[in-house]
Amino acid sequence: MIDIKGCGRLIVISFAIVPILPFLLNYLKFWLLIFSGVRMVDISDLSAVTRFSGCPQVVWCFWWQGAMNENRLQSLEMMRKNLGVPVVLVGADNIGEYLVEGAPLHPAFSYLSDVHKSDYIRIYFLHHYGGGWHDIKPTGTSYFDAWDVFADPDVYFLGKPEIEGGAAQVYDSQGNYMPSVWKDLVATNRWVGRAYTPMSYSLYESINAVLDAHLNKLSKYPARKAYSHVNDKYNSKWYRKLLGSQYPLQWTLFGDVFHPLNYKFRNNVSRALPFDVVENMGLAYR
Repeated sequence: MIDIKGCGRLIVISFAIVPILPFLLNYLKFWLLIFSGVRMVDISDLSAVTRFSGCPQVVWCFWWQGAMNENRLQSLEMMRKNLGVPVVLVGADNIGEYLVEGAPLHPAFSYLSDVHKSDYIRIYFLHHYGGGWHDIKPTGTSYFDAWDVFADPDVYFLGKPEIEGGAAQVYDSQGNYMPSVWKDLVATNRWVGRAYTPMSYSLYESINAVLDAHLNKLSKYPARKAYSHVNDKYNSKWYRKLLGSQYPLQWTLFGDVFHPLNYKFRNNVSRALPFDVVENMGLAYR
C-alpha cells in the first residue's frame, strides 16, 4: 500500500517551484562560472549573468596577442579574484566568437595598434553586449553589487569619477572643453554600461566615423607597434610630418570620442562605480 499522506502538499510545493526554476538554474550557473575560474565558456552563458536588460554581469578585458608579462598576468589574476563577476579575456584567438552578425569589425581594425584595437573593441562590446570593462590592471575592488544601478532604465553607464587632469583635451560639439567639465565625467579604463542605448549608438557611430576618415592613411601607414600613435618617436619625425607619412591616430583615441559623449549623456551616467583609493593599488602593470 502506498502512503499518500503529504502528497498533496508535495504537489503544491512542486507547482510553486516550477515558475522560478529558470531563475534558480541561472543563479546556479552564475556561481558555477564564478568558482570555475571566472571564465565564460561560450556566448550562451551571458543569459546566466544578466539581471537587467542589455547589461550582463560580466567584465570584458582585452589582450590582442602575444604573451603577457608577469605584471599583466598578475593583474588579470587579481581581476578574476577580486571583481566578483565573470571576467572574459578577448583577443585574436576568440574575437570571432563574439562578432555580431551584420556588424563586422571596421575595415581599419587590422591596421590599428593594439592599444587602439582595445579602444575599438571596448565600444563594440559595450554597444552589442553591454557589461563591464576593465583594462588589465591591478584591482582589489569588487563590482558584484555595482550592477544594482541598472535597475533604473534611465542609467546607461556607470563609471569611476574622472580625476582633475584626466579628461581628454578636446571640445564637444557645443564648444565645451572636457578638462573644464571633468567633474561631470568618468574615467575611460574601467566602467559598466548598457547595450543598445542612445549613448552606445553614438559611441559606436563616432569611433567608426573616425576610422572611416583615416582608413586610407591607416592602410598606407599601419601601426608598427602595440603602442603606436601619431606623436610617438617614430611618427613625430619632422620629415614624416612634412610628407604626411604617419600613423594618424592620437594616443587618446577612446577618450577623445568618449568624453564628449559622456558629457552629453551625463544625466544618464552614474559616477558611483567603486574603485581602489590608490590607483591600480600602487602596483606596476606594464
